[in-house]
Amino acid sequence: MYKCIFLFLLAAIFGGCKKHNQQTGCPSQTCTAEFVSLNVNFVNKDGLIAFGKNVTVINLRTHETIIAKGNGSPVVPTIGPNLYTIATDNNKNEFSAEGDDVELRATDAVTNITKTTLFKISGGCNCHIAKISGPDKMVLN
Repeated sequence: MYKCIFLFLLAAIFGGCKKHNQQTGCPSQTCTAEFVSLNVNFVNKDGLIAFGKNVTVINLRTHETIIAKGNGSPVVPTIGPNLYTIATDNNKNEFSAEGDDVELRATDAVTNITKTTLFKISGGCNCHIAKISGPDKMVLN
């Protein structure tokens, strides 16, 4: 009896998350219902909070600017004084499934020094975006 209930619940959980991607040419797959966003913290050379300005994110494969998207509208990219959202699951189609090189450029609000760092982000037919490589923190000065 418990086995039947467990199997029913398992089927309901995974069946409810099944994505049908016939419109995009992606194969059907079972995905979780989580919403992924990729963030970076701006810090100074001592690891303390740094404030970034003039932040740009460029997909180097397409040369397109990436603007983090929320549910139906752009995300306010600055979540806190030093936390910046690079992309979310709503940007998934802006990246290839294998991953694209992405350049993040930001200027330190105090020193006006501009720094650049690289990430590799996948999306496409994957269930969610994923950071393949790149830092969690970006040192601005």
